[in-house]
Amino acid sequence: MADQIIDHTTAEGLQADARRDRLLVGWVVVRDQPGPGQFIARLVTEAPTVYVLRADTLAELHAQLPPGVERSDRQMADPPDLVEIWFAT
Repeated sequence: MADQIIDHTTAEGLQADARRDRLLVGWVVVRDQPGPGQFIARLVTEAPTVYVLRADTLAELHAQLPPGVERSDRQMADPPDLVEIWFAT
């Protein structure tokens, strides 16, 4: 299934809907996807979804994340392209 690029408003709605039904909701931020120097944040519940935010810089991506998320640093065991994870609180 292909990624569906969404905007801030859609991200906010999807996150709110997911929070009603699931315990775990977050955004996984990776670099160099879909191309070098770009960033995506993928909505993740029990599994990754097709919904992604996309930006050319990390700051632009952060500005698109919905409110009510808390940043978690990457762990040593994470894949090299994983930058951070934002969990809905």
